[in-house]
Amino acid sequence: MDTVAFSSWNGKVVDNRNGKTAGNVAVDLPAPVGKVAAMMGWNGLVVKDSKADIPSLTFNYLKEARKISCGECSVCMIGIDRLLDIMDRMARGQGKKADLSEMQGIVKQVAANSKCSFGQSALFPVLDAVKYYKADFLALISGAKKLAGGACGVEVTAPCMDACPAGLDIPGYIELIRNNRFDESLNLIRRNCVLPGVIGRTCTHPCEDACVRKDMDESLAIRLLKRAAADVDLAQGGKPFGAPLREKDEKVAIIGAGPAGLAAACQLRLKGYGVTIFESLPHAGGMAAVGIPDYRLPANILSHEIDLIKRMGVEIKLNTKIEKLNVKDLKKDGYSAVFVAVGAHEGNKIGVEGEDKGYEGFVDGVRFLRDMNLGVKIEPADKVMIVGGGNVALDCARSCVRLGFKKVEIIYRRSRAEMPASDEEIEGAKEEGISIRFLAVPVKIIAKDGKVVGAECIKMKLGKPDESGRRRPVPVKGSEFTVKTDMIIAAIGQRPELPALDKKVGTTAWGTVKVDPKTLATEMEGVFAGGDCVTGPATLIEALDMGNRAAEGIDAYLGGSAPAQPVSFKGVDLCKQRGRGLVIQSPAVDVAFVDPKERAGKFEEVEGGFNAAAAMREAQRCLRCYRVVVWEQA
Repeated sequence: MDTVAFSSWNGKVVDNRNGKTAGNVAVDLPAPVGKVAAMMGWNGLVVKDSKADIPSLTFNYLKEARKISCGECSVCMIGIDRLLDIMDRMARGQGKKADLSEMQGIVKQVAANSKCSFGQSALFPVLDAVKYYKADFLALISGAKKLAGGACGVEVTAPCMDACPAGLDIPGYIELIRNNRFDESLNLIRRNCVLPGVIGRTCTHPCEDACVRKDMDESLAIRLLKRAAADVDLAQGGKPFGAPLREKDEKVAIIGAGPAGLAAACQLRLKGYGVTIFESLPHAGGMAAVGIPDYRLPANILSHEIDLIKRMGVEIKLNTKIEKLNVKDLKKDGYSAVFVAVGAHEGNKIGVEGEDKGYEGFVDGVRFLRDMNLGVKIEPADKVMIVGGGNVALDCARSCVRLGFKKVEIIYRRSRAEMPASDEEIEGAKEEGISIRFLAVPVKIIAKDGKVVGAECIKMKLGKPDESGRRRPVPVKGSEFTVKTDMIIAAIGQRPELPALDKKVGTTAWGTVKVDPKTLATEMEGVFAGGDCVTGPATLIEALDMGNRAAEGIDAYLGGSAPAQPVSFKGVDLCKQRGRGLVIQSPAVDVAFVDPKERAGKFEEVEGGFNAAAAMREAQRCLRCYRVVVWEQA
């Protein structure tokens, strides 16, 4: 609950001015840095300090909104330009009372006739300002008040942008695709996502869950549009990254060539730093290289995008495992900072009797995928059981189908509702004939002559939620049963395999590295860490974002500018807006998939992407739900 002088947020007016006592009001607003006197956003006006300069805030808000207006339907752009002209005339002493009525009329017309969500919603706070702070605008007209020239805080987001772990300007790159400007779209994507072809195939796309169209017809195919920009570029030979503005003397060592390490390397190189990555595996890419099968991420896509990063001048030393992090030696070699990004490549134990006996046929899921991707020959068995419910478990199961296993079954201790794997993976597994047994778990491995022949399992029921927020599985007494199987693949999560670290580099009880959440600096000077070795197993886009953030933190440490602190929109319903014009129903553009009957024995990419024409058609569906927030500091 927040006490405000005035609020019109979400169209609910609370006015505590002039002795009125409407009481406290719950206002779910972004959390800018520092104290706020007043704030304007797409959904209304909130005034904390009764002395706030509302006309100046309105003028600044309109200037920021004008930057977002695309002009394609002209209504919004012309309307904002007219509003700015009126306010500029007021500031020069040439305003009149009738201007206020005209301003209100313009706002209503823009909201009613704009074709995109931005135009339909952006000007409501201007309407509220003119209506409820009329005296302040009259004072501006009479010359008793002046427009302040001071800078205001500004943030631009959208429901999809806020949901994206890397904060990509999604409406922006989609708009460029819509206008057949694929090169510019790719440039915009690469600002925050240096592996667009990889992420365009593997991302869990939380942006699509946040898409405003989701509740109208279908979410926009945001992931596939990102892939389209990368695919068009690849077909044209691959556009290199830009060169640094100037070279710097300092060098940075990065341990691990996964998405976090590659992102940090690219961003640091763009800033002019020399960068060397030390990678223990024979291939760069981390889990993207050895943890994701080709049917989801073809190896040539990853190698192409890594090659573009290498062409920037990033050195990658493969087959170079850092057993012990010796910062002194690295500094002797000329490295001024270190970024630890070793990922989480060690599988967790599943806690069953016999898993430490070394039975032939009991395999760790991460190692199974790694061996497969590194070309180790895997002999298919008649029956395989995969334990787990995440994407690694699904990747193992679907790979087994392609390797020639006759019967593939997943066993998961919770229900379908709690299963963490993506819907696409689960549906793909079902199409390929993989069975999923819910609410059960193995408790003992059955072996004969040192080989797995089955598993003793027990049924589960769901109890109260645990620390993950999901209901805890509880064994059902007396429900034991036996499953015959020739192989068991354990895939219930991973943990980091950290190099020997100095005591100053603190670790958590989970075996992850402790870091400052803003800079990703560890407790040891000059050492930073990010990716799965900090968060535990996460998505590729989350790891990539930590690489971006680490680059900012390292740059600041080496004398660059301090990283900007983002505004938090946590708790704000970004999809809600006070008015929406006509939105024509338009289902998503379909892409082709390889027939499930043809997938066995092949690692051909299952999902087809958009060609340029299809991508442009799908991009037309974007509603441009930009949300502009401008605030005056107290």
